Amino acid sequence: MLKILKGVFLAAFAGCCWGSMAVAAQYLFTNCGFEARHLTTLRLIGAGVLLLALQAAFGGFQSILKPFKEKRNIRDVLIYGVGVLLIQYTFFLAIEQSNAGTAAIMVGVGPLFIIGYLAICKHRKPVPKEFFCLFLAISGVSLVVTKGNFGSLDFVSTGAFWGLLSSAFGAFCTVQPKNVISRVGVSNVVGWGMVVGGSIACLFTNPFAMDVHWTLPSVLCYFQIIAFGTVAAFWCYLKSTEYVIPSITAILGSFEPLSAVALSVIILGATFNSYELLGATAILANMLILAWPSKDTESLTAN
Repeated sequence: MLKILKGVFLAAFAGCCWGSMAVAAQYLFTNCGFEARHLTTLRLIGAGVLLLALQAAFGGFQSILKPFKEKRNIRDVLIYGVGVLLIQYTFFLAIEQSNAGTAAIMVGVGPLFIIGYLAICKHRKPVPKEFFCLFLAISGVSLVVTKGNFGSLDFVSTGAFWGLLSSAFGAFCTVQPKNVISRVGVSNVVGWGMVVGGSIACLFTNPFAMDVHWTLPSVLCYFQIIAFGTVAAFWCYLKSTEYVIPSITAILGSFEPLSAVALSVIILGATFNSYELLGATAILANMLILAWPSKDTESLTAN
């Protein structure tokens, strides 16, 4: 039970960190001249370097060299790095091509990819609780981001496509790095993966030639994005997979839009309507149901 609660908390906190990142990113897009390619490059490079620096400070410099001792580790980290780059870029493209609501709803499809992967490749039959919580998560996300008015969403075909693709990459990066994480640790996998992704992005976007506006608020927003919206979020998200199965971790990622809306209320003075409150209730109920112990959950998390 304690392991399950720990995994649920880590995954939910990761979602909250991503939600706070979304608010900061929106500020940079709206007021500071950033584009998706700019923020993707700076986010991955900055967060990757920061995470590796923290790992070296607390674990020693040699600790960050673990991935380079075996070829399979290098291979897995490189694959993860490409995946992280694709997640970030396609998600920001989804927002640019349509709107944040469309992107958030598409990301909510992520657990479907994971449950499908586990069913097909691992021959694991989904349990009824997962289907019900998946329904709650997607319903809650939809209500929160649309305010109950689905007609207000501008489902531009390209935006929906990029959002769905980002969701698929996110599901892949939830499952793919589990083995290498067990060998070299979460910090090394996430840190080097982001450095790899950011380095590839630099081939297409020169970080020293960006036409963006650096002010004190934009610097603070950028720090928030790399420290909490990226480093803390990715570390907690992947760490949670050590305690709960990936499909539960991905479902709890639905806390991202919930926290984004809550911060919008606090910072921007937005208000909740009844549909948003219903969506928030569904997401919180999803968390409580997943945290409640059962024979199915305990046997799955023990594997």
